[in-house]
This record gives sequence, structure tokens and C-alpha cells, in this order.
Amino acid sequence: MLPSVRMLYPNGITQFQQDCHSNHDSCVIQEWLSLQTNAKLIDWSPRVPNINPIENMWSEVKRTMQETWPVLPPRNSDDLWTLVSDAWDDVASFQRYLQSLVESMTW
Repeated sequence: MLPSVRMLYPNGITQFQQDCHSNHDSCVIQEWLSLQTNAKLIDWSPRVPNINPIENMWSEVKRTMQETWPVLPPRNSDDLWTLVSDAWDDVASFQRYLQSLVESMTW
């Protein structure tokens, strides 16, 4: 993942969201993160999914897919990829997604 991020943002600092999951807390991961000079670790609460941006995004993608699901399910991985990526693009351009983020942050 990091090479892709560096390609898109060669001069920026990469921010990693840390939600205290056991995979993220492993010694190997912590050591790797400590060696990254252009990376910043962001701590998130482990049990508050409504403030996790990617969880909110995937929730909207799932909702969009359910609304636009074809009559027949995808036949192969290419069909599934098309369905998911189309839903992702739709959500990314929806004002509804931004509104859902605002609503999830007000508690």
C-alpha cells in the first residue's frame, strides 16, 4: 500500500489510522511504523466505528450496491469488481455520504 500512496503523494506525510486492533499492535507492525520517517500514526478509539471514516464509506458503498444490485449476482470477480467500484464512485460523489458523516459525528 505504501508505494501506491507515495506515488500519489510523493511529498506528503502518510497518516495511518490506528484502532488498537491486535494486528496493528503487533511488534512487527509497531517496529515498521517506527522506522517510517514520512508517516504519522493517528490513534482512534477501538470501539467507536461511527468516527471511522473508512467504515462509514464502506457502509454507504454497501447501501448503494444493495440499491443498484443487478437481478443476477455477479458471475465472476470482474463483475463483482465492477459493481463495487461503480458503487464506490457513486458514493464518493454523493452529498448523501457527506451528510451521513456529519450525522454520525454528532453524538
